[in-house]
Amino acid sequence: MARPEKPFLDGKGELAALAKLLRDGRGTKGMTYRDLASRSGGDYSPTTLQRAASGERLPRREVARAYAHACGLDIDHVDSLWEAAYREKQRSARGESLPTGLPPHLVHSLADLSAALVALHAAHGGPTIRLMHKRARQRSAECIPLSTSTLHRILRRTAVPTSRGGLHAFLIGCEVPLPQRYLWEQAAARARRNHRADAAQAHKVMAQLEAQFAEDATRRLTPERATQLLRTAGFHPAETYRGFTVPWTVRCLACDGVQRMRLSDVTQGPRRCPVCPDRNSDAARGKQDN
Repeated sequence: MARPEKPFLDGKGELAALAKLLRDGRGTKGMTYRDLASRSGGDYSPTTLQRAASGERLPRREVARAYAHACGLDIDHVDSLWEAAYREKQRSARGESLPTGLPPHLVHSLADLSAALVALHAAHGGPTIRLMHKRARQRSAECIPLSTSTLHRILRRTAVPTSRGGLHAFLIGCEVPLPQRYLWEQAAARARRNHRADAAQAHKVMAQLEAQFAEDATRRLTPERATQLLRTAGFHPAETYRGFTVPWTVRCLACDGVQRMRLSDVTQGPRRCPVCPDRNSDAARGKQDN
């Protein structure tokens, strides 16, 4: 009969979740650690296997796998818990805390959604991109698996899933249960809807601002009028004018330094050249050297 385990020193966290799974697996089979060592091929001693389920320290991955194999546990699930516990250990060693994000019902914008998905990923053990991709491919009937590069951009907060299927692929990769996935689906739809409304409002405001400076009935700036406004602000164009809110390569009339700006920003207030102070400082240092 299996001997009762010692209680965990800390029953929270990914390491405790891994240890509990291993303990439950042994308990279900009713095996002693000697039995476990025998069924694992004799590669690991009973003491080593007991330490693996102690929750005091992270066992080597191969030890956790051998333990799981002897108990008939899902190796992929044990691998997932081991990786989460390993990342938890690394974060603790670096003094890092988990990223924070809003719950799905409070997500309003795409920025909210991006931060919330990164926090969700961390809260679910921070599975690797490779593991997330594998999980989604195994359940491709429920989602549209994302590429590893797309997953990387989402976790770096430079992108969000652009479709319902892609969102479900990300959530499946984090092992989010189906009922919760529906909540995230609603959050993403709301964020995209609000983004479209905000973009339409911003476009309307910029059109009104452009009309204030236009000189003809079209209420749009001509390239000649745009160049005139730019020169009044202390710059001259270095490329063809393409639009009121389109980034424009320009040169400073004072120092000839090159930079990018939008005419919509120029018309809302004075713009200072960021290159001039650097060039003035370089000139002053040159005089001191002479």
